[in-house]
Amino acid sequence: MLALTGATGHLGQSLLRQISSRGDLVNVITRPRSDRTLLEGYCNRIDNAPLEDIQALVGAFEGIDTVIHTAALIDIRRGNMKTMHEVNVLGTENVITACRQAGVKRLVYISSIEALDLKAKRRPIREDFGFARGNAVMEYGNTKADASRLVTAAGLTGELETVLICPTGIIGPWDFRGGVFTNMIKRFLAGKIPAAVPGGFDFVDVRDVAGAALSAVNKGRSGEAYLTSGSYLNVNDLFSIIERVSGTYHRRMNLPLWLARTAGEFSDLWGQTTGKDVLFTRGSIDILQINAQIDSAKAEEELGYKSRPLEETLRDTVNWMLRGTAVNPEPAFI
Repeated sequence: MLALTGATGHLGQSLLRQISSRGDLVNVITRPRSDRTLLEGYCNRIDNAPLEDIQALVGAFEGIDTVIHTAALIDIRRGNMKTMHEVNVLGTENVITACRQAGVKRLVYISSIEALDLKAKRRPIREDFGFARGNAVMEYGNTKADASRLVTAAGLTGELETVLICPTGIIGPWDFRGGVFTNMIKRFLAGKIPAAVPGGFDFVDVRDVAGAALSAVNKGRSGEAYLTSGSYLNVNDLFSIIERVSGTYHRRMNLPLWLARTAGEFSDLWGQTTGKDVLFTRGSIDILQINAQIDSAKAEEELGYKSRPLEETLRDTVNWMLRGTAVNPEPAFI
């Protein structure tokens, strides 16, 4: 029996569909205010267990073999470190404690490529880069790094098996809550992004990351992390593919790096002042400059991981956004 946190999130929605398509049972762990309409029909049971409530988590994990922990707070703005630490670090620590107390056998934790020490000069990026220690590019990355060290340490004690999945930039259908990349694509399709910022990143299909997480339920060495990458593209080429698969074309300019960073500073300040989400900040512009060449050989060899072409991902994503077109929920390699 599986238990899943963060089921209303982007990755959680893909996991629910894949688990349901396999005929497996999964209990969903939610906050009381979560939108249950995104869960019904895909899960065996819904338990209200906030990450700050260890006893509620213990009760929800009773009789569970494996917990897949995807719940996290993602914020590319500066100034929200306290809340992200509470959710991403302390919440994960509570999940580990609850797993131990409830007798859970394995914890699959969804970390992030941003948790790694990306400032190391060598490339490609591999698992042996290690997790950042306060020197991640963004505050979010630092919280995921701190949580990842907790999960790794728990797996090395032998009391609880742990496997970490570190995806790159997740793109794909069923992001009902609207993450950064989903909102970027929506705004681009609406003609509201008149310029491409410099740099690029590695983007991966949410369904392939979900497949890796499900593979880690039975595969993977305890205490180990696995990078799951897709395809590296610069931002302008990403927009060109979106235009091609959508048939929607918009004139745009290419911002020089100095102007993009300046605009990112103002965008970050505006987001902090208003509390509203923003598409880019100085931190996210800096992330695009790191040369994100990722080596997923370890995940391919030990988890059977495989990523699909990014053009397929973007076509399915655009279809979901524009027409609600159903796409195949089956994982690529399970």
